[in-house]
Amino acid sequence: MNAALLARPMLLEPVLVERPWGDQRLARYLGKSLPHGARIGESWETANEARFASGPLAGLTLRELVAQFGADLLGQRGMAASQPFGDFPLLIKLIDADDVLSVQVHPDDEQAAALGQRGKTEAWHILAAEPGAELIVGLAELLDPPALRLHIASGELPRVLAHLPVQPGDTVIVPAGTLHAIGPGILLCEIQEQSDITYRFYDWGRVDTLGRGRPLHIEEGLAVLRPERRAQRTQPLPLDDWRTVLAACRYFLLERWTIAGQRALTRQPGQTPSILTCLEGTLAIQTDGDELHLARGETALVPASVASLAVAGQATVLAASVPDLRQDIVIPLRAAGYDEAAIAQLAGDTGDLAHALAASEPGEHRS
Repeated sequence: MNAALLARPMLLEPVLVERPWGDQRLARYLGKSLPHGARIGESWETANEARFASGPLAGLTLRELVAQFGADLLGQRGMAASQPFGDFPLLIKLIDADDVLSVQVHPDDEQAAALGQRGKTEAWHILAAEPGAELIVGLAELLDPPALRLHIASGELPRVLAHLPVQPGDTVIVPAGTLHAIGPGILLCEIQEQSDITYRFYDWGRVDTLGRGRPLHIEEGLAVLRPERRAQRTQPLPLDDWRTVLAACRYFLLERWTIAGQRALTRQPGQTPSILTCLEGTLAIQTDGDELHLARGETALVPASVASLAVAGQATVLAASVPDLRQDIVIPLRAAGYDEAAIAQLAGDTGDLAHALAASEPGEHRS
């Protein structure tokens, strides 16, 4: 029974989140249906509470499907990544930053375990950016906790932050422990561990209508901060004439698919679900069980148990999954002719692919 229910791609209904820095770009650029005038900063495409909007399981949440179907939905790698929480391990967000976000940091898995949560390593793919748009990607100089406290207390933290200009098409990977923020005028897609632990260092003096600022978490943030870490822009690597690897680490693989016509995808069933977010055009996702038409701004989940997958249409799509670093990234990219340095940089300052490359078996193809 599980096999029949999960033999199809399924449309997700995201959770919309208002933020003081949000706007309506998700409607203008991606066709999202938003409450009129609401400052929607985030659309959580694969939140645990996102509901399915198609197929026989419509109305159930992603958390409920994980609890009901387990490995049939998540596969071996997805199940391993879901532990010990038993939820969906990856969170895809679409983020509209009309104003600058708070300067913040996230703990890693080990640090977050004490709070009963995951850590948060993430990557950003820039969808739209106004001229001069920038990200905050770390500290411009190494500072110890006393020095950082002084800069925060005096309102001078912005003076010691490192900035990175961005434009549409850029991808930036942000390891846990990195001080960071998204600047104004940016629309992006974020892939991250399923976690919402954020420690705010600085919120630009922002207050609500009653003059109250949002809480800061300076001491908690200092405890998990890695001052030497930087968010880094990756150099995308084409796998073939329609798939490009944008970022990869132990937690996620993010690809951009440019589809014109029909393409068949080789899948290793029972390993990981695939998350497909349509950025431009329309996409038909075809499996042995069904066909789903995905419009601009929509996200679908393809269960891990699906063995045969084809996509058709004229579309640009972001595809996310839980990878095996060697099988899914190192081996195919080596076969495509890329050297170790080119492959390793896809993981940024996490160093995950450098470790995977060092651990590769003797005799694997090396360019």
